[in-house]
Parts: sequence; C-alpha cells; structure tokens
Amino acid sequence: MEASKLNQKTYQYVFEYFSEQILSGKLKLNDRIPPERDIAEKLGVSRNSVREVMHMLEITGLIECLQGSGNYVRCHPEEYMMKSIHMVMSLLKIDYTEIFHIRCGYEYTALKLAMEVATEEELERLHEVLVQMDQPMGVKESAKLDVKFHDILTEASHNRMLILYTSMIGDLSDQFIHNLRARILVDKRRAELLRKSHWEIYHALLEKDYAAGRAAMEKHFEIVEEQVIKIEGKMEE
Repeated sequence: MEASKLNQKTYQYVFEYFSEQILSGKLKLNDRIPPERDIAEKLGVSRNSVREVMHMLEITGLIECLQGSGNYVRCHPEEYMMKSIHMVMSLLKIDYTEIFHIRCGYEYTALKLAMEVATEEELERLHEVLVQMDQPMGVKESAKLDVKFHDILTEASHNRMLILYTSMIGDLSDQFIHNLRARILVDKRRAELLRKSHWEIYHALLEKDYAAGRAAMEKHFEIVEEQVIKIEGKMEE
C-alpha cells in the first residue's frame, strides 16, 4: 500500500478514536486529554499521527493546546464552521436572500422560546437597547444596536443551537447585514417603522403574546426583505 494512503488510513483511525471518546462521553468538556505518547501506544500508531489529528481538532475548535499544561477538550467551533459554511455558500452560489429567509424562520422560534424562558435581566437588556435606539445617533451606531437587539432576543431563547447558529451566520453576513440596515435607516419612514416594530416585539414578549410578536416581526422582515432583494439585484448586475 502506498505511504500516502497508509497515512490517510492512520489519520482516519486516530480521528475516529477521538470521535468515539467524545461521543461516548469518555471525554467531556474541559477534560484533559491523555498525553500523545499514551494515545499513540494505545492505538499502535506514531506520535506524529496523533499530533496531526489533534492539531486538526484544535483548528476546528474542539481541542485547546496549552503550552506546558496539556491538551483539553473545548467547544468553540464557530470560526471553523463559519469558514466551512462560507466556502459551501461560494461553491453553491448561495445568496444572502436565502440566508435572510433562514434567519426569519429561526427568529420566530427564538421569540416563541424567549416568551417561555427569558429572564428579567435579558428583558432589561432588550429594553436598554430600545431606549438607546430612540436617541439621536448615526446610522452605523443605530445599525449596531439593531443587530444587538436581535442577538439578545436569540440569547433569551436559551436554545444553544439557535445561539450557535446566530453566531455563525451573524459573523458570516456581518458586513452585508450592517450595510443593509444602514441603507434602511437612512430612509426616515422605514427607520421609524423598524423602531416601532422593535418596541412591538418587546411588548409582545413581555405580555407573552406570540401572535402579536410574530405579526410585529413579519412587519419588520418585510421592510428588511425589500432592501435585501434590491441589494442582491445590484450585486448580480
């Protein structure tokens, strides 16, 4: 067998070992991973093979290598997953309209969950952001607060997958979203409609009125979608 194929099989074997250790619960979050030498001896492979796989896992955010302390199980995959999704988007030519529609769907879910589990502290944070948004400020500052409002709302769902997804997609489309919101907020009429819809979402959350909250969100998304379509049209020209 060629050396390259043999190495590939060895790496796959070592990777599957780590996968099994994590999926079975033998390795848990923040656990210290056994030394490379011990793992290599246990699996009958070279230390270099173990080191290469651990380096790959470190890149994915699942392992943290601390100099002089050892290797630990972590869970910070956002950056790696974001880059992977970005590459998939590029290869499949997925546009921001498609991302926007997904965001609409999960924000409805986040709102519904937040009505059940949002804490007083999270509600206060939402209120503080809305009060700030009512103050005179530049378009960029207002756009940042708009993003912050939606991020807090998602956090208030206490659903880790929604929060993780928000983080990934938010980073992925951050510049696009900021430019989009800035364009909307330049138009005073649209800006006022957005401001009102945010307050309506907040009050619906306080009253646990999902129908009212969803209606306010739909109003909000209609304004945003209009600009998304315009921007996508210009990008295709």
